[in-house]
Amino acid sequence: MAYEKSFIITHIREDLEKTEGKRDVVKANPIEMMMVKKVSPEELHVNPADEFSFPDIGPNDAIIENYSQIARRNEAMNLAVFEEPILVNKIKYGGYLILNGHHRWAGALKARVKKIRIKIQNS
Repeated sequence: MAYEKSFIITHIREDLEKTEGKRDVVKANPIEMMMVKKVSPEELHVNPADEFSFPDIGPNDAIIENYSQIARRNEAMNLAVFEEPILVNKIKYGGYLILNGHHRWAGALKARVKKIRIKIQNS
């Protein structure tokens, strides 16, 4: 379990460094906001303002493991990986900034699922 937490914390740090100064939100058009889209978990980026990204708080291993098991099971059964799409903002850098669903995203990464559902918001 410690390896997994180390992996996700490393991934978070690398993502925050890689996207620093490149998280400008791009206004989504009304059609994009109405649709639920499937994307690779790799297209999602952690939100530096979310407590998930804070080293003192960070991700919860038990929650990530639970979501990882759900993701594997649902993908194997050809169902949506998660019932609720992850809420995101479209960003200039390319990809999406997570607004809600960091633990689900981490569970999808851990389960190595190919696609997860997202819903674009304008904030």
